[in-house]
This record gives sequence, structure tokens and C-alpha cells, in this order.
Amino acid sequence: STRELKATQFHIPADIAELERRLKMEISFYEAKISEENSKRPPDASLISEWKGLVLSATQKRDSLITLFEKQYPEYYLIKYNTQVIKPREIPVIAGRNTNYLNYVVSDTVLYIFVANRKNMQLITVPVDSGFFNDIRQFRNLLSMPFDNAKSNIIQYTKVGSNLYKIIIEPVRKYLISNKLLISPDNILSYIPFEAIPVGQVSGENNLFSEIPYLMKDFSISYTYSATLLAESLKKDYSLTNSLIAFAPVYTGSINVDSLLNSRQARVSTLHDLKFARMEAEYVTALTGGKLFINNAARESVFKAEAAKYDIIHLAMHTILNDQDPMHSKMLFYQEKDSVEDGNLNTYEVYGVPLKAKMVILSSCNTGTGVLHSGEGILSLARGFVYSGSQSVVMSMWEIEDRSGAEIVKSYYKFLKKGATKSNALRKARISYLKNADMLRSHPYFWSSLVIYGNNDPLYYSAKLGFIIGSAVLLIFVIMIFYYRKLR
Repeated sequence: STRELKATQFHIPADIAELERRLKMEISFYEAKISEENSKRPPDASLISEWKGLVLSATQKRDSLITLFEKQYPEYYLIKYNTQVIKPREIPVIAGRNTNYLNYVVSDTVLYIFVANRKNMQLITVPVDSGFFNDIRQFRNLLSMPFDNAKSNIIQYTKVGSNLYKIIIEPVRKYLISNKLLISPDNILSYIPFEAIPVGQVSGENNLFSEIPYLMKDFSISYTYSATLLAESLKKDYSLTNSLIAFAPVYTGSINVDSLLNSRQARVSTLHDLKFARMEAEYVTALTGGKLFINNAARESVFKAEAAKYDIIHLAMHTILNDQDPMHSKMLFYQEKDSVEDGNLNTYEVYGVPLKAKMVILSSCNTGTGVLHSGEGILSLARGFVYSGSQSVVMSMWEIEDRSGAEIVKSYYKFLKKGATKSNALRKARISYLKNADMLRSHPYFWSSLVIYGNNDPLYYSAKLGFIIGSAVLLIFVIMIFYYRKLR
């Protein structure tokens, strides 16, 4: 994890380090076994009880070890185990001087919105009722299901979206100091791309989705699980180049989502091959000079062996989000003939893969059952990659349409390479897409699925910055030559 990578800078005895590692693996192993057994119908109660006892025993030993670290190795303890949260006054420094941090907490009757920037720090309470939650679900359904009747769809979309805008954005807008938003969503809000929320309704004559006044036209937006977790992943690390690894499996047959999730839903969801996602992976690999594992080479075992070596990890594959059992959300690698792994990388496994990545991209996600619950599936997956050491995660909130999704991702990389922040690169990619999209493909379903969690800093130097630095170096060189000649 991010903390573990920092903690390795401090020396502790090898035998203690090995004990710590072994206890961590033991706890993770039996917690995974418990979770897996609970998903069976019926689960074996005696096995679960036995495993819970082993988890408790290992946890007690680990807690004693942590106490030892606190007393004898305080620097190591502070980096790895101190869970003190960020103070509100520290948020503007972490988020950025000109960034507005919005933290949402949802209850049954009240929406709490905490807004923090260098000028304002306010807690706003907004009364909500069942209509608010119905609007969120309806808005999400409108996002993910484009209809044939464009006119009625636009009117309904802007009406429901405007209702949400009045509750979640309008009350805080007067406190905002810039066009940069860093949002920490809660509960079901985690499944709403704020960028696609309209700030007002459209007239009856306007039948173009591209003309809707979306929030993204006013703001660059990124997300975070919490300010504390963001602080741990904060590291400005611009580069002229970044090493990239991409995985793009082929799916030779249809995939039954319900069987993968061990669910018994009345509606069966089926996943198919992602031809354009593979083309997308080939494009970004060529653009960045990265390494590509494609078709039957895109295996889970290869990911676990190779991913830790790279700055950017691109996963062009199906990802199934599971709200009811978040630790069993899973990324689907090549599904056949992997003798080491089953081809399904679960969220609980992500926590155990140490990464040094600046960005992980998951370009195709599916909510599994199609039913929205708490939003914990998407949060747990994003949190897993950040805890494992990735500074940021770019992921889709629903099963993205293959061709349009690939187009957005390609454009996103182009703007990243020009030195844009991640949120601004995504905003530009969307605006560029809408300029050329027809009526159907201008629907937000096709372009608003991707969201950015974590560090929003640029990955590359901009050409302008490179020119300025080069000019400054040249000027210093000329001045040095001038004084050298003058001294002679």
C-alpha cells in the first residue's frame, strides 16, 4: 500500500518484518475464505466459525506487534499505522490552492455537504426525502439507457437532473472559488457522474443532448474516497515519459454475470467480447511506448507478476462491481487455461498487490445485477487500488459502449500527453467527442461513464512548460558564457 511503500524507508529487524508480513497474509487469507463461504447457499457455519477464530488470533498478535512498533520504532509506526485523519484546515493545502473540496454524507432525511477551499469552510444541510433517492435512481437509469424518443428523453433527463443539481450543487455554488471540484461522494451518489448533471432545463425546441448545459462545461471534476486517503497518495511526479502496461483479453464466449457473482437474480446479465477495447489498448500502448498483454496473454497471473513495475496500468476488460459483497467485485482477465489463477481478480486480491502506479485505468465496468444499492462496490475497488499504492484510479461507472468508450479513452491519453491534469484531460476529451457525435451518441451514456479517483495531477510536462524550462536553461547558459568571457 501507499503507507507500506513509505514505511520501507525505515529499518526494522528482518524477523519482525517477516512476522508482520505473515500475520497480514494470514488475516487476509482467512477473511477471504470467510467471504467466499458466506456467498455459498448454504454456507458451512462450522468452517466460518473456525476461520473467524483464526482471524481473531492473528489480529490479536498483529495488534501486539503494532504496540511494539509504537514504542520501539515510532517513525515506522507513524508512517504505517497512525490513522489520524486530516484536519479541515489542512484540506485546501492537500486538495490544491484553487480547488473546491465537496464532501457529501447522505442520511434518510438530510444531505450534509461540507465545502472547503482557501476562502471558505462551510457545512450545509439540505433536507431530502424519498423523492431525492428516486431522482438519483431515475437519473442513473436515464444515463445508462438511451431511448429512441430523443425529445421526451431530453426533457425528462434535464428535469430529473435539474432537481438533483438544486439539491447537491446549487446550495454550495456561492462558496466555490474556481472551476475545479474535488468530490467525495457517499452512498448511492457514488454511482452518479456529477459531470453529466444539467445545471438547468432545456427549452422544448432543443432536442440535442450536446447542447444541454452540463456541469462539466463549467467545472473540471475529480473524486476521492476521503481527504485523508488523498493526502497519502499525493505526490507530484511529472515526467516526459511514463512506463505503461496494458491488459486486453479476448472473451471467446459469453460470460454469465450472475454465475460469477453467485447471485440468483431473476434477470440474467451477459457480457460479450470487447473488440474496440483491445484496439484502444493497442493505441495507448503505441502512444506511450508501453507493453501490451493482449488476447490469451492477458492473464491474471501475469498482472500479479508484472503490474508493480509500471507507472500506468491500463485494464481494457470487463469489471463487475458488486455492491452486496464489495470485496468480490472482480476484473475479468483471459478466462481460460491459466493454471495459477482463475482469471478473476477480486477486490480483496487487489489490496495484496503492491503497486507504484501513478494511474490505473479500468475502462469497462458493470454493476453486476443492474440494481443500485449503496455504491460500496465502486468505492471499494477504487480504494483497493489506492491502498495498494496507485496514486489515482480512472474507472467507468457502468458497462461502457465499446466503440465510444474507446474513442473517449484515446482522446483522454492525447490530452494527458499534452500536460493536462487528469480531470481536465477527461473534460477536453468529452467536449471533443460531443463536437462530432450524432444525436444518439451525444447521449451521456456514451461519454460520461469515466470518473477519476485520487491524485489529479498531470502525468506529463506540458509543451509550454517544457519550452519555458528549456528557454530558462538556455538563458542561464548564455549568461554564464558571457560572464566567463568577461572575466577572461
